[in-house]
Amino acid sequence: MADETSTAAEKAAGKSFFKELSSAAAIKALTPLLATAATAGTTYLTRKTTEIWHEAVLPKVREKGGVKPLAKEALDNLADRLSGRPGQLVTELAERLGEGARSESPVDHGSTGKGGATKPEDSRAPEPEPDREEERKQRQQRRQQRQRALQKSAST
Repeated sequence: MADETSTAAEKAAGKSFFKELSSAAAIKALTPLLATAATAGTTYLTRKTTEIWHEAVLPKVREKGGVKPLAKEALDNLADRLSGRPGQLVTELAERLGEGARSESPVDHGSTGKGGATKPEDSRAPEPEPDREEERKQRQQRRQQRQRALQKSAST
């Protein structure tokens, strides 16, 4: 009788050992496949998102006149739906954003003459610092480099 229980226990232990072994082997075999699938999925989503951005979103943003007018319009729509103090705050923010969009239009850039005089509408805006202008140019160059890299990866 004791021999029967020990053999049953040994058989159960043997089955669980093989079950664990097969599970470990399956995990070892599937891990690289799952990593490859995740990488391929991420690459596809990145490429597709960039494509959608360039074909659908960016033209609409440009059509609206840029990010600031688009944000102002969105804030105006939000303010219409809100009431009370939150609605007032959103309206004030939209007005400030509208003022900033007008003062930063491409026509206003470089409105200072050789004498350093500014146009009356620019009197409230400080003149950009040379360091900030240089940083802006560097950021723009980095953006262009990233854009070129994305286009290269999309073509491969």
